Amino acid sequence: MRVSASIAFSMFAGFLMGCTTTDGNADQLSDNKVRCAGFGFEEGTDAFANCTMKLSMRQQGQLPPDHDTLVRRYVDRSMARRGDDRYPVCSASDMDAELDISSGKWVGPNCQMAPD
Repeated sequence: MRVSASIAFSMFAGFLMGCTTTDGNADQLSDNKVRCAGFGFEEGTDAFANCTMKLSMRQQGQLPPDHDTLVRRYVDRSMARRGDDRYPVCSASDMDAELDISSGKWVGPNCQMAPD
């Protein structure tokens, strides 16, 4: 009888341990929410969601590249695609396009740089 009770207790304890978070993700999310609210963002808004997402990404080391790095990537891609008819010429109307200030031309991830 004692053996079956101890087995049942062990199984129950194992089940409860599986339901808890060991990496503290719930605590981290809660801390991020408090920080974003402290910055003045209202919970339930897009700005609040973006704030918590950016804090989480920063903590996990997954921040997106800075603007200059992104533009350099787009310049490289857009120049490599010059003359390729599969890609349209980049313009301000492209959602992801950026203006390369050094050349004065639009560049983007899915288009080609305008010819000179």
